[in-house]
Amino acid sequence: MMQGNIWISPNTVGFAQSMTLLLRFQLQSSFGRAMFAPKDSPEHPNSNSQFRGLKIVLADDDDVNRMVTKKLLEKLGCQVTAVSSGFECLSALSSSENSSRLILLDLQMPDMDGFEVATRIRKFRSRNWPLIIALTASAEDNVWERCLHVGMNGVIRKPVLLQGIADELRRVLHLAGESL
Repeated sequence: MMQGNIWISPNTVGFAQSMTLLLRFQLQSSFGRAMFAPKDSPEHPNSNSQFRGLKIVLADDDDVNRMVTKKLLEKLGCQVTAVSSGFECLSALSSSENSSRLILLDLQMPDMDGFEVATRIRKFRSRNWPLIIALTASAEDNVWERCLHVGMNGVIRKPVLLQGIADELRRVLHLAGESL
């Protein structure tokens, strides 16, 4: 799912001698490649301008998940405020400078999980604003129903992928009647 490869090299008697893991990280701009790729190809899944300026609060207690998700959102053109807990998320939303239209909320945070955060947001804010999208690694069938019940607008399954984030942002914004 991370566009990498893994393989095992056997020794002369057939037992595993070494394992190789190859992950591709982009360290420099892919300007030339993106310039010639069709607009909706796997190489260029979304126009950076499509979500440009969309203000998002991202709440995830895992440092690596938060960093990866933030970078993907920024690649889509979003302005991201990243926080590491439900309490920080609520605090960021109550800040007078914060005009975020959307919250990406990890469901499995300690102290206050995403369901509790969403419930508190909906208690003190409109049922329609801000838009809330859950982030979850859960494979449970009833996650979407639980999210709807507390007033969330969408779900993104982990591990997060650029195309998956873009598709769910587009879907949620379209259903909310907001222009991209």
